[in-house]
Amino acid sequence: MGWGNIVQIYFFDLYWGDERFVDEDGISHFDEGSALYYGQRIADRIGRDADYGSLKVHVRSGKGELLAVIAPSDGRGREQDALIGRGNPGVFRRPAAAGSVLSTAW
Repeated sequence: MGWGNIVQIYFFDLYWGDERFVDEDGISHFDEGSALYYGQRIADRIGRDADYGSLKVHVRSGKGELLAVIAPSDGRGREQDALIGRGNPGVFRRPAAAGSVLSTAW
């Protein structure tokens, strides 16, 4: 059996607020690291939308074991701030972010 034949099924369940979507089909990945990276990509893509700020992606193995609970990365929040404040210089949603951006701009 070659390396190309070794894949495992991983499941990516979505939780936000009181809602949830349970992945019943799963997706093949070569290893756990690849599955966790894919879970982070899912969280970041869906987490871009402000309505999904509480999103968590639960990554399960093919045996049903919970491997990780992944939230959208902090970079997505900063991306939203940049888009919201794009037409209004000096407008920041997070006060702490304003100081760090202004200090690096000068």
